[in-house]
Amino acid sequence: MRKSTLFAVALACAAATPVLALSDKPYITASDVDFPALLPPPPAENSPLGKLDLEAILALQKNMTPDRMAAIQADTVQDVYQIAGPALGPKFTKQNFPLAGLFFDKVAREAGVGVGPIKQKYKKLRPFQYSKNVHTPDNIAKASQGPTYPSGHSTTGAEVALILGMMIPEKREALYERGWEFGINRITSGAAYPSDFEGGHITATLAVNQMLKNPDFRADFDAVKAELRKGLGLS
Repeated sequence: MRKSTLFAVALACAAATPVLALSDKPYITASDVDFPALLPPPPAENSPLGKLDLEAILALQKNMTPDRMAAIQADTVQDVYQIAGPALGPKFTKQNFPLAGLFFDKVAREAGVGVGPIKQKYKKLRPFQYSKNVHTPDNIAKASQGPTYPSGHSTTGAEVALILGMMIPEKREALYERGWEFGINRITSGAAYPSDFEGGHITATLAVNQMLKNPDFRADFDAVKAELRKGLGLS
């Protein structure tokens, strides 16, 4: 009798636990968008635009503060909670919004089809690799040995801002501001150029525009939107 009771309780608990499931189909593939043709090439380091790119980093680093460095270090974490938390508030955590984390991890991972091939096409050195005047924290430099253009951090920040801005238009301005700040912190760290930031935003826009045409993405988008708006107390 006791086993039957425990079994019934276990079934009830299982029924009460929400199932976190996203589509197992890709939201985007490499053949969906011709990223290599649509992204402009990065400026050469010795070109006028390339020199402006470097000057912008040096100007940002000249005004470095302990608080800014702390923000840069915090933003080495590339997840939706780190990116959007300042805009959505302290309630926006993995514990409270688990589906959002899974969804945005999938978005960022699959949008890599628009980042990785372009990085390998141009194989541009990181700012700190090109110029000894650029100072990058050791942990960031060690984790940023691959090509710089376009910026993966800026791509992810823009994707989060674009998609969450559609889900929560009431917070769109704050989300965009934060998504852009995420990319600017990457520039200030010396791990990316402003042109990498711009390339990341183009990549994000192309990727999100394509994903929105995918029924599986739209179904998961709607599920995450419902989770967010309910959890944040929005109608």
